[in-house]
This record gives sequence, C-alpha cells and structure tokens, in this order.
Amino acid sequence: MLGASVEGFFYGRAPSAWPTLTQAVGGIVSLGLGVEFWASRGEDDPEPTSQTVEEIRCICEKAPFVSMHTHRELWRWDPDGLKREIALCHAVGARTLVLHKGSLGLYDPSSRPDFPAIRRLLQTAQEAGVQLALENGVDSLWALDRVLDEIGHDPARTNLGICIDVGHAHLAKDAGRQPIRNYLERYRGQLIHLHLHDNLQDEDDHRLPGEGSIDWLDLLRALGVIGYEGPAVLELHSPGDPLTALKKGCEFFDALI
Repeated sequence: MLGASVEGFFYGRAPSAWPTLTQAVGGIVSLGLGVEFWASRGEDDPEPTSQTVEEIRCICEKAPFVSMHTHRELWRWDPDGLKREIALCHAVGARTLVLHKGSLGLYDPSSRPDFPAIRRLLQTAQEAGVQLALENGVDSLWALDRVLDEIGHDPARTNLGICIDVGHAHLAKDAGRQPIRNYLERYRGQLIHLHLHDNLQDEDDHRLPGEGSIDWLDLLRALGVIGYEGPAVLELHSPGDPLTALKKGCEFFDALI
C-alpha cells in the first residue's frame, strides 16, 4: 500500500508557499495514496483546529491508510506531548504513530529511558486504537534493539512495531554491505511501516526513488522474501511541485512492479 507524507508540501519551502494541511492531505488522497499526517506544517505553525481535524478526517476516509508522524518538537521524551499526538491520531483516523528514537528518550547508547512510562504510553495508544512505530535513524540498530529487548518483540502484544526508513538504512554503517536488506530482515517480525526515499549514501536528502543509489529492485525482492505488504510512505523533499514529485514516485514503482 503506497502513501505519501504531507511533510513534502512544507519542508524547505517558504511559509508563504505552504498550502493548508487540508489541501496537502486532499492532494495526496486525490492520487489514490495513503496519507502520513503531521500535526503542524513547520516549527512555529499552530496545531490544527478542531474544524481542520474534522475536515482531514473526512478526506482521509477515502485513503487506503492513514498514519501520523510525530512533529519535531516531540523528537525528545515528552509523554504528555505524545499523548496529545495519540489523541490527534485517533481524531483523524490514523492507526499508526511514527516516532524517532529521541521521542522515547534514546539519544545515545548511554541514555536511560523511562521504560515503565513507555509501557504506559503504549497502553494509552492501544486503548485509542493507535499502534506506535519506532523509526530507524542512521546507525540506530542499538536503539531499536534496546527498545525491543526491553519492551518485547511481538507488536501484537506490545503495541510497538518498527518503521524502516530505507533512506536512513541506506546511509547506515552499522548493518554491513547491504544495510537496507539487513535492516529489513533483522526486523521482519516487527516491521509495520516503511518510509521511501533515495540518496547517494552521502546525505539524507530525501530524493525521489531512482535519483539516488538505492537498488530498488533488490529492496522489492527483500520485501517479497519477508512477506511485507503493509503501508509504504513516500517521504520526499523535492524542490518542485510536490504533487508532480509524488506522481513521478508512483510511476517509478509502477514501472518496477
């Protein structure tokens, strides 16, 4: 199931050029894609009003899936902020909330996360019908492994799965010569979400698939081997029209399949 992130409509663009969140979501849905929603368009942008949330919920009823990504202010441990994000997920109809390792208090290998509080947060999310997905950063095997070893490896029991960002995995130095395949295979039992973008293994610049050095045919073969058929979100930072970039991304994968 292919989808797209609203982030691509705002990242690196002047606020004067930003569409509304409703317009961004509507554009993605108009392409027949699933939606990955963010609570705000930029660092100083207010959270959506109740009217905007309701508009987005109605638009997203036509989407194949809806997920949400924690905004940048919550890439640090803030359980109350994450609870608000969970409530917003529920309100817009999102079933998955993607977090960074810092969202759980994992900043470096010496960090000491509050795992009892994390378990309570997972329970809160489960009661709201939302599953949390911990995303890999660059060289973050240590963080994913530590959380899974502490919380558990079965997402159906823990309410915590893994989101593999293939662009981040492509930049990794901690996973051997085939880092994307190794990340996918290592977390095949926890994989519930994917982020798709490309790079040249030198910068996390979120290029269109095919504009970097990722071997996408090998990636698709790896997904077939592990049997993954879940959401896969285009997370692009293209400088041109975001809808045109998303169409090109869809055409790229249509040509591969």
